[in-house]
Amino acid sequence: MAGTCIVLLVWQIVGTTGVLGPAIAPPAQVVAGVVSDGAAFYGLHVPVTLTSASLGYLWGNLVAITCAASVVLIPWLEKLVLQIGIASACIPLIAIAPILAACFNGTATSTVMAAVSVFFPTLVGSVNGLGQADRSSEDLVRAYGGGRYAVLRKVQLLAALPSILTAMKIAVPAAILGTVIGEFMGQQTGLGAALVVAQQSSNVVRTWGITLVSSLLAGIGFLAVSAVERIATPWAAGIPDEAV
Repeated sequence: MAGTCIVLLVWQIVGTTGVLGPAIAPPAQVVAGVVSDGAAFYGLHVPVTLTSASLGYLWGNLVAITCAASVVLIPWLEKLVLQIGIASACIPLIAIAPILAACFNGTATSTVMAAVSVFFPTLVGSVNGLGQADRSSEDLVRAYGGGRYAVLRKVQLLAALPSILTAMKIAVPAAILGTVIGEFMGQQTGLGAALVVAQQSSNVVRTWGITLVSSLLAGIGFLAVSAVERIATPWAAGIPDEAV
């Protein structure tokens, strides 16, 4: 908390004095600008960004978890799936955005960008989590006649849940970032589209305000998934302490 206050104080001083130029708006002015723009402005753009980010987050995580489960059921797929995941993480989002914009129309581009952004962290978390299942529990399910699917459903997915939810927390800011970058590509509404217009018109305060609102959305989403994690995996809360 003290560190945050220091950062905000330094930011306020730098923005007010203008020592780094006019591109740094002080936080008090940024907040005032957000309040001034209000629902008339953000009520138009935030729902568009949230919808695209939510859909991309849902599909990206679903595909990632499905791919991780496929690796467990069909081990020889692991190398291929991980190579695809690494490729999706290594390619800069801004580089693939124009290609996706040429393939999709409207908000579909930003939705796909969000899905691509969340795919790799959730894939890695899911694969690692599925590999940490208790071997004796797996053997017990097999002893009662269960196959690979039964082991996955009754043992491995439960064991992997903490890792999956942790990865999904990390994926929330990635989904917002992917959506905003996707909205750069010719959309008329959305925080990314509004950010482009604000930059082109040299509206520094609004540019910072849009960035602040985007960060708040990511933070709220992160806290929401954290709450789900605490409710869904109460047994995992003490694992770090025990490990130490």
